[in-house]
Amino acid sequence: MSQTIKNIFYKQRTDFEQSLAKRNSELSFPEGIEVMSDISYAADDSPSHRLDIYRPLDKPEQELPVVINIHGGGLILGCKEFNRHFCARFSKLGYLVISIEYRLVPDCLFFDQCEDIFSAFQYIRDHLTEYHGNINELYATGDSGGACLLTYCVSMQNQPAVAKAANVTPHPLPIKALGLISGMFYTNKLDSIGLFLPRYLYGRHYKRTAYAPYVNPEHPDIILSLPPCFLVTSERDNLRHYTMQFEKALARHDHTHVLLDFPDDARLTHAFSVFEPFLPESTKTIQAMSDYFQQINKSTNDTMEETYELR
Repeated sequence: MSQTIKNIFYKQRTDFEQSLAKRNSELSFPEGIEVMSDISYAADDSPSHRLDIYRPLDKPEQELPVVINIHGGGLILGCKEFNRHFCARFSKLGYLVISIEYRLVPDCLFFDQCEDIFSAFQYIRDHLTEYHGNINELYATGDSGGACLLTYCVSMQNQPAVAKAANVTPHPLPIKALGLISGMFYTNKLDSIGLFLPRYLYGRHYKRTAYAPYVNPEHPDIILSLPPCFLVTSERDNLRHYTMQFEKALARHDHTHVLLDFPDDARLTHAFSVFEPFLPESTKTIQAMSDYFQQINKSTNDTMEETYELR
């Protein structure tokens, strides 16, 4: 990758970080939430390998259902701090929320990002009981690029062929359902994303690799390896067509899912429930996603007797 292209990525990242400071100063953090910040999940103690944990103050030692959150940013920018209000509002519904940081392109490839997520999964698996999280009631959410990364990581942990093609070693977690907000599912379309980003995500010669077929998220190995999905988009979402196409792929395979699609409203843009977490529609989104998770949990518990035990 040329230094000129790298500088473009870094300039976007710097602009984002500057806007984040202003945004955080304008938003009030929800009361009643404890945050444990910047917990290292890898031995290198890199700032890119840390996570935050959100917990309701009125449930200090109660075992809680768990939501893992993966932030968006097109896989080239963003940070867990941008999602702190979304995570806190989810936590107020009675969840232990774990928000993961990961490396960004161009400092790494997509496959390295997957390795970061799996390192975090391993940490969660090893330490969840310390934070009073219930391993048998575990869900995951992601927005935009984070939704893409989450989709592929969960597919890799459930379908060995995808992990092998990516040369990634999964550390699985028993994730019961996914919440996918304005997902950047497609990186190979003939649009501003697909014409520019793939070579930087997967490597210059990715089309010659075993992973090439899996760049299409509609590959059956991916779709059929996912748990139930809760999809969110809106008429003003610039990636709405990605969610709508991915929903059709899920439907073709009779995959359990729900689509929450908001009508035309200038306030409800891309990933609005993360960008504008205090909108009434954001509250509705988070509550509806939580309700879906609990519905999936109930239906699973009604049909399965075995539980997953930490080892």
